[in-house]
Amino acid sequence: MNIRYLFLVTLLFSLLGCNDIVEVDSVLQSENKPSTGAPVIDKIVLASDKEIPITQANFEDVIRIEGQNLGNVISLKINDIEVDAKEIYSSYDKILAPIPRELPQEVTNTVYVTTELGTASVPLIISLPNLVIDGLYNEFAQPGDTTTISGDDFDLYGITAESADIRFGDVPVNILESSRTSVTIQIPANAQPGSRISIQGDKMSEPAYISYADPGVSQLFNFNNWPGEGAFTHASQFPDAPTNFLYDASTVELIDGAPEMISPDMKYIRFNGDVGAWGWMVMWAGYINIPAEVAANPSEYDIRFELNTSSVYPLNSFARIMFGNFGWYPASSGVPINTQGKWMTMRIPANSLDKEGNQLIPEGCDPATKFAFTIVFSPESEQTFDVSFCNFRFVKRN
Repeated sequence: MNIRYLFLVTLLFSLLGCNDIVEVDSVLQSENKPSTGAPVIDKIVLASDKEIPITQANFEDVIRIEGQNLGNVISLKINDIEVDAKEIYSSYDKILAPIPRELPQEVTNTVYVTTELGTASVPLIISLPNLVIDGLYNEFAQPGDTTTISGDDFDLYGITAESADIRFGDVPVNILESSRTSVTIQIPANAQPGSRISIQGDKMSEPAYISYADPGVSQLFNFNNWPGEGAFTHASQFPDAPTNFLYDASTVELIDGAPEMISPDMKYIRFNGDVGAWGWMVMWAGYINIPAEVAANPSEYDIRFELNTSSVYPLNSFARIMFGNFGWYPASSGVPINTQGKWMTMRIPANSLDKEGNQLIPEGCDPATKFAFTIVFSPESEQTFDVSFCNFRFVKRN
């Protein structure tokens, strides 16, 4: 019992919060009298909230099954997935076990308990996570370079280095490594801008698609005519900045710490300086054209651009950048954005709402009228920035 107790504590500690570890003791100390008949299930609760019966749960939740005659479990199945016997503890009136993180072949939304004296079942809906594919970490990674496809639950759907089939058109891609949230690939030597990438895992009924170097339906800015007619920047207040924050191949060579260009002909803008709390540093202000298809259906389009931060000054949760009236918090999840001096593709749905309810591209805006737009640094706390942008564009989602 002591060995099993230590094993279960170690196992369940990895699955539960610290406050829920007491649940292990609760089950272990339950009266373990002999079963006298087939198991009976009265209810299922979460180990972290044992007062409220549940009808639905998620992968990796730890559940407690309550009833009678639950000792000496031979089999515990959730849908058609067998729970590892090493992860189950049972007594006369309780079973404690995690929900396996594995997609079932047959969805029955049922828990099955089998003991030496019989079988019982009870309905329980298990939420199956949808595959999430965000896209390439850098959509404009150059042929021959490596980059990652980011998302979540890749392993569940068989998108692994061993079993995935990823292609640029008909050309198979070299897959270098994989994890739950990313797959590292090498861009084919002959990859063409606008290529369609297919992603097929061995547990997917059909492939998913993302794009490579998609120029989009329209560029927001012309970096070859920057800042453009009727537009202005705050570069004059930052004497160390290149003219209007614009970098090209010659500028990059002269300024220490400047990121390499994403491609030989793709200029970028960079702000490296301090902004006080709720300050207002205008990187650009002027007017942009909204394509008719974006104006008509902003929910179907992203504003995409490539972003680069220095490793010393990541974007934290207080960093706010105004795109027009829309307040963008790139690290709103609480995880700082640090690209370590590499380029990363950002995707903001055009119909996104900020904290104040402002929509990035408002519904019903008139494409025949130029749209007032800005790139303004206005953080919630004093910040030092070293961040670069390039290639702002409207892209239709896959």
